[in-house]
Amino acid sequence: MGAPKVNPAGLAAGALMLLLPFLGPWWRASLGEMVEVQLSPFTYRVSILGESLSSRLADYLLFGVRLSVVLGGALLLAGSLFPNRWWSRRLVRFGAMKVLWLVVSLVCLLVLAAAVLNRVVPSMLGEKSANIHFSIPYLSGSSAVEISAEGMEARAPMDLSFTWIFWLAVAVGALGVIARVVAGRMKSGKLG
Repeated sequence: MGAPKVNPAGLAAGALMLLLPFLGPWWRASLGEMVEVQLSPFTYRVSILGESLSSRLADYLLFGVRLSVVLGGALLLAGSLFPNRWWSRRLVRFGAMKVLWLVVSLVCLLVLAAAVLNRVVPSMLGEKSANIHFSIPYLSGSSAVEISAEGMEARAPMDLSFTWIFWLAVAVGALGVIARVVAGRMKSGKLG
């Protein structure tokens, strides 16, 4: 008698989904030492001149996302451990794509924010008493913000980067897609 069949991609993705919400930020941005932003679908941290900004509503919404991913990971694990049960494919489908959609959503949010800041903010400032020049990198990179007014100039470096946790999330999203495909093939008998 052979070893029991399991969905290995689902097991790996499910286990990592249980950890992912607690690992930290996926993306970081800083404007010198004046502004620091750390962001993930589960938490955020915004600090301006050393003062943290927070929103109770955002905290509750992100807690809901965290809970959804942990639940999805647990159900993905259960569906992957028992692939021959009538409910296994439904559990895998519920959990498998959650992290992939979070990765896609975060990337879209960052691109949209950079586009708005690069195009809309300069037109809103117009020709005021201070000239502000900046070009925010899309997603990741370095730049600078330059401010000049009445003979004075200031320059602050800007750095944007993804953390290793983002790349782990990309891998978990890919494993989730593979787990969903494998679950469908196991159920239809086309796999092992």
